[in-house]
Amino acid sequence: MTTTTFGYSATQDRIWMRVHEQDAMVWLTRRMVANILGPLLKAFEAATPGEQGGATAATRAAIEHDLSLNEVAPGQRPAQIRSGRVLPGEQSGAQERLCTRITTRTNSQSVVMTFDTETGPMLLRMSRKGTHLWFQGLVMVLRQARWDLPERLPEWLGAGVLPASLQELVNRPLPDDLDES
Repeated sequence: MTTTTFGYSATQDRIWMRVHEQDAMVWLTRRMVANILGPLLKAFEAATPGEQGGATAATRAAIEHDLSLNEVAPGQRPAQIRSGRVLPGEQSGAQERLCTRITTRTNSQSVVMTFDTETGPMLLRMSRKGTHLWFQGLVMVLRQARWDLPERLPEWLGAGVLPASLQELVNRPLPDDLDES
């Protein structure tokens, strides 16, 4: 399984992504993310399996997203999406590169992303579940960066990372009488 970490540098106004298995890091500019995210999400949704059931691509992607975040296969560990404040310079000397172009290949089983940099390409191969986790991590950092990109995310990607029952508890307003003893 591929492990990626995202972060935002306010001084650079860029998002960084580290691929731990490759000990490599790429910087993503606002313009690049704005140009690639919408088409990438659209292609990913369109390739979601299960079209013979008659559900729309967005509905199938929403179901797959929920399962990717909340269902654990036997013998596997639960997916982890964490937020932290680790700066890229504090990370074990990963090669830092500016991404100049992103190309993707998406199908019903996997996604391959190629991040072109001045020192050569970096490939990221992910299962569909891994890609859902990757999108969720990127969106968390986009919110931190306050780039508002794209203008409208698919509804399935805007959902919280908690199961619906727990998210409901978190979103519920606290009672007014909490301070009373």
